[in-house]
Amino acid sequence: MVSPGEDGRLQSYFDLVGMPYSSCDALTSALTMNKGYTKAILADISDLYLAKSVLLFEAQRAEGVALVEEKLALPYFVKPNAGGSSIGMTKVKVAEELKEAIDKAFDAENTGSQVIVEEFVHGREFSEGIYRNIDGELIVLPATEVKTTREFFDFEAKYIPGLTEEITPASLNEEQQLRISKILKEVYVRLNCKGMVRIDFFLENDSDKFYFIEINTIPGQTPQSFIPQQVRAAGITEQEFYGELIEVALKR
Repeated sequence: MVSPGEDGRLQSYFDLVGMPYSSCDALTSALTMNKGYTKAILADISDLYLAKSVLLFEAQRAEGVALVEEKLALPYFVKPNAGGSSIGMTKVKVAEELKEAIDKAFDAENTGSQVIVEEFVHGREFSEGIYRNIDGELIVLPATEVKTTREFFDFEAKYIPGLTEEITPASLNEEQQLRISKILKEVYVRLNCKGMVRIDFFLENDSDKFYFIEINTIPGQTPQSFIPQQVRAAGITEQEFYGELIEVALKR
């Protein structure tokens, strides 16, 4: 889900007509669809690291290659600065592939007129849900580790069965679990999130540092999606979980 359900437009309508809803508000929903702006807000969170990046606007399209090569080292991830499901995203290993990747990201549908290029982080990939319960406490769900046979967790890896292994709960030691839980709670508060969100991150191989990837304010909710997996791993029934989200929204 991207527009209008995840980018704040639907939330704005609900606010206008006074209808309660369980997701983030309009401002947070719109902001978090923009990867570059989100990273700027999270930049000084303790123990959270951000891959070096360059944000390109449509007016900079012709000079994009030069701007990226001046500031970043190969390999790169090139992706639309808005949008989801890894649409328009490319991993660039050699300089000759960069221009095509930038054009692909700019030309993707419903992804804005901005492209973000990031230095590649070598590490394990995780996704983890967090929500505020009826008592106002922030609850971090068990993490899911994503292992794919693809070059990265792209559209095909997300939606074609057999290309990806999802391990819930993920294998993180106690110190790593405590550290990432603290980080995710700070991200949730810093972005003024509501309801349930899912945050994706890397654990860098050599440094053991957690790197932010992106936040999803309306994560997938099929039985095979990350959040339902994590809810079950936490020992909560899905009926209890979603019922509590509704109660919190009505109370809010």
